[in-house]
Amino acid sequence: MSRSNFGSRSRVILGASIAVSGMVAATPVIAAPAAGAAVTAAYSSTIGGPGHAGMYPSGMEIAPNGNIIIADTGNDQVAEYTSTGTLIWRIGSEGSAAPCGSNPVGFPQFEQPRDVGVDSAGNVYVADNGNGRVVKLNGANGKCLVTPFKMPGGGSPIGVTVSTTPAGQLVYVANGTKSQVVVFTTAGAVSRTISSQGACVLNRMRDAAADASGNVYVANYVSNNILEFSSTGTCIRTWGSKGSGNGAFMNPYGVAVGTDPFINGGSPGEAIYVADSNNDRIQEFTPTGTYVAQMGTSGTDSQTGTFTQLRRVAVDANGNVWGADLWGYRVEEFTRTRSGYTYAQTIPSPIKGPGGTASSVFNEVRGIAFDASGDVIAMDTVNQRVVVFNAAGNILNTCGQRGFTSTGGFNWPRGVAFDPSTGNYWIADTKQSDIQVLQPIASGCNGIAKFGVLGTATGDDNYPSSIAIGNGYAWIADTRNNRVESWNVSTRAAVSTYGTKGSGSGHFSSPAGVGIDPSTGNLFVADSLNNRVVELKVSGGHVVSTVATFTTGFRSPYGAASNGHGLLAVADRTNNRVVVLNESDGTVAATITGSDVTGGGPTSLFNPENVAFGPNGNLYIADTYNDRILVYTLS
Repeated sequence: MSRSNFGSRSRVILGASIAVSGMVAATPVIAAPAAGAAVTAAYSSTIGGPGHAGMYPSGMEIAPNGNIIIADTGNDQVAEYTSTGTLIWRIGSEGSAAPCGSNPVGFPQFEQPRDVGVDSAGNVYVADNGNGRVVKLNGANGKCLVTPFKMPGGGSPIGVTVSTTPAGQLVYVANGTKSQVVVFTTAGAVSRTISSQGACVLNRMRDAAADASGNVYVANYVSNNILEFSSTGTCIRTWGSKGSGNGAFMNPYGVAVGTDPFINGGSPGEAIYVADSNNDRIQEFTPTGTYVAQMGTSGTDSQTGTFTQLRRVAVDANGNVWGADLWGYRVEEFTRTRSGYTYAQTIPSPIKGPGGTASSVFNEVRGIAFDASGDVIAMDTVNQRVVVFNAAGNILNTCGQRGFTSTGGFNWPRGVAFDPSTGNYWIADTKQSDIQVLQPIASGCNGIAKFGVLGTATGDDNYPSSIAIGNGYAWIADTRNNRVESWNVSTRAAVSTYGTKGSGSGHFSSPAGVGIDPSTGNLFVADSLNNRVVELKVSGGHVVSTVATFTTGFRSPYGAASNGHGLLAVADRTNNRVVVLNESDGTVAATITGSDVTGGGPTSLFNPENVAFGPNGNLYIADTYNDRILVYTLS
């Protein structure tokens, strides 16, 4: 039978708040409720807390006064520092608001700001990637100046540079998802769009900048080369190929045009600087592509003059070069002398990395799973790692890091599941569009397997966001392919896909979460943009039929979990709540908003993206943008 469109009937009982340290002792699983029954949901404890690094610099530019402007991606902020590291201002939080106008009343919000540009007046332009816009800020205080610039035809800006050209100052925006460079005036009008032309084939580029003649240089990320266009978009030349030698690249991420005071036999001239990200170095070239010099090597954040995932490059008025080292949580300066480049300084000093204590650990917690001992396994997305807690809420260990070349190297992972047959962790490595298998913490958390690639065939993925394991099969929310996918856990072979884009039966629109009923084995899919949760009968890694569809005023449901005893919990992200439903008829048994949370933390949920029932019957909520897991008892 189908339990569709029950509306928003609400039977809500919130129990008294319970302030406890760590996690509560195991409690009996509640019996299956009668149709329409209410449930008491009482706050029990909090696991984790904000563990942000001091800085996640994905973008950087030098202001006319010599100050450093930082796009702090992992903190959803933009900041200005003096050239010696003193903070001038820091603004922003996660969200989509942008108070603008002649008298702005507040500061804008961001969703992973990826780069910044600065004009001659000191105004700052932010590539607000997740919100698909460029935000123009007052360089004196960080307040929004005008209505944000939207990408014509959609897309996500990932790089932005303001360059002075014969046509005046123009804003060059790398729209990576569309493989275009959009050129705006400083007022926000679209001047032109540069697309692939001739030998200059744009391939998910990350940055663009123009020289004094108006020629445009593009960091062509996937193709490992630099493209040069005329001001009208005609291909002039390309240079570079994949490799680690002089003039070769491993995913060029940033490009800047600056003045090198010694490039022309000891005289100044224009130079092109490239942030060669996966070679962990900055390379300098003449405007025609001749190699000049390089600075930086691979290293750790404790080693000066090294990079650990370089993102951008900027050049000051004296020809000194700066690199934004995203996963080194720092920016570094190299001074230019006649004899070459020398490491000068690191900002901030000392470096503050991700949190590592039980109360300070997360930056956007998402996936939650449990091992056979009842330990909590959590995916710490922005910090690119898995974190495991024991039953008392203490950290046992963390594993994983930012990386692309080996198992255990992640790119904004969101989903985690526990394989009961082996004890291994299965990871949905979201932005790398693959699945990874790691040994459990007790065995060293070593990488075992990495499979799946970006694509649409069975076994391919596009932005896998969630993963659940049951009855020998791993089910994946293959978000941008608008489907779910199954894998045989023992053989790690892809079995099936189900769903296409749409809103009807057998359709999904950005499915963000999957969960398995431990009693029936049915699969629940949080169908986020259709604002519903779909229950599917599955067998042998295949979808057999649709069992039910749940809608109760959801706005972007991101996670769904069944306790196996008739209750379905839904992380209703945009409504900042978790709804507990009676599976039998779709009525609301309880609504959790966090208003009963005690102990000094926020008393409202902030974009919760996942839910899970623990082995003790308690409900665990990934309160994603509050960087914590909340534990509730149900009775």
